[in-house]
Amino acid sequence: MIIILICLAGGLALSALFSGAETGFYRIPRLRLVLDALQGDHIAKGLLWFTRHPTFFVATVLTGNNLANYIISASIVALVYYVLVGPNELVAILASSVATPLVFVYAELLPKTVFLHRPDRLLRPVSPLFFAFGALFLPLTFPLWILGRVLAWLAGESSERWETSLARRELKRILGEAKAAGVLRPVQYRLAEAVFELGTVPITQFAVPPESVPAVDEGISLEEALATAAKRKAPELLLWQSGSQRAAGYVRTIDLLLRGSKALGQPRPLLNLPAAHSALEALVHLVQADEPWAQVEESGRRVIGLVSRQKLVGLILSRPVENQPAL
Repeated sequence: MIIILICLAGGLALSALFSGAETGFYRIPRLRLVLDALQGDHIAKGLLWFTRHPTFFVATVLTGNNLANYIISASIVALVYYVLVGPNELVAILASSVATPLVFVYAELLPKTVFLHRPDRLLRPVSPLFFAFGALFLPLTFPLWILGRVLAWLAGESSERWETSLARRELKRILGEAKAAGVLRPVQYRLAEAVFELGTVPITQFAVPPESVPAVDEGISLEEALATAAKRKAPELLLWQSGSQRAAGYVRTIDLLLRGSKALGQPRPLLNLPAAHSALEALVHLVQADEPWAQVEESGRRVIGLVSRQKLVGLILSRPVENQPAL
């Protein structure tokens, strides 16, 4: 009798552990885990490892919950047989049916609710036990990890992309809480939101055809270049290489106006960016290099378009703000 009750209590405790840890894991701020891990916190390092290998975490939770449910069911049946001094399938089924809602409320729903509101405070004490079960279930979870990697490879997904997406959602949640608390003004929140959106959009979406950019050929006279700049109202002019689809660089109109000679002079080098970059990555490179334009290249150094720093900055600053006029 005592062994049966111990198994029943142990099954309920395991169910509460894995159900609560699952909610707490997805609720705990990932940014806080990173900062704690950098300070040498071993629990934070372990949880951060699970965020980078989500298949292991999901497989551990599912295996643990299934084990807990099996122990609970077997303990209830054994308890019925012990009380009735013999097997009685009908009573065992009725007892399991009555116990199921209680198990769901107190061993799954209640732990999830508690961990939802206090993820960091509750997840840390149970993490060593969760890590121990993770190592114990490794013979079962490792094949699932292999299967997950194969499916991710076939679908074109990667763990780095999942991790980046998780970090982005976490930062957006933090910014949302900061806005609700009044730490961020609406305009600041909208600017941050626009930056996040630029991080998910490929730079090719904002690349313009080379022929649409104000440009002149190499060897043109200074007067012709100034006339083109005045006609197109362009602060910069691209210089195209003779017989090539690539730009040799660019010249600034202000430099042409201040130049004493009749020649265009040495063009400024043009920044080259791979097409795989996001719009935010392209903007960071343009700002760091203090360049107004960049060529977007595919594999083989084929230019597919040009992107403007002014346009990317305008995408951020032109976002409308709630309860305020558009910027």
